[in-house]
Amino acid sequence: MSTKKAKPEMNTETANQAAEQVASFALKSVDQAQAAFEKVSEVAHGNVQLMDAAANAYKNRVTDIQLKSMEFVQLNINSGFAFARKFFAVRDPSEAVTLQQSFLKDQAETMQRQVAELSELSVALAKDALKPVQESVTKTFSSLSKPLAA
Repeated sequence: MSTKKAKPEMNTETANQAAEQVASFALKSVDQAQAAFEKVSEVAHGNVQLMDAAANAYKNRVTDIQLKSMEFVQLNINSGFAFARKFFAVRDPSEAVTLQQSFLKDQAETMQRQVAELSELSVALAKDALKPVQESVTKTFSSLSKPLAA
């Protein structure tokens, strides 16, 4: 008695079925690879749009801060020139000291208001620049929390 197992013979029908299974598996693999690529491509395009939106928001707010800073510089310099005109017109030393104290007090108050305004613009800058990223993260997590379709 021989211990060799008999090999199943492959007939044409079995060969055709095997070829169909291989072809079917290959097509499914190609379809899955294409679907994965399309998903990655979609995410990449979304990221480009996200970064563009964040950059635009950042640019707009930075421009606001720059313009506001220039406005403050101009106001402060004009205030300094006005003070210099008044100071050099004064003839009494006590009046000069009072004028200087008043100017310094006004400038300190002005600077507090200006710093508060620039702080508000900076907070708006951070919020606006991060808003597209925050929306994207929220959207991503909400889509991940949905059950996957079979």
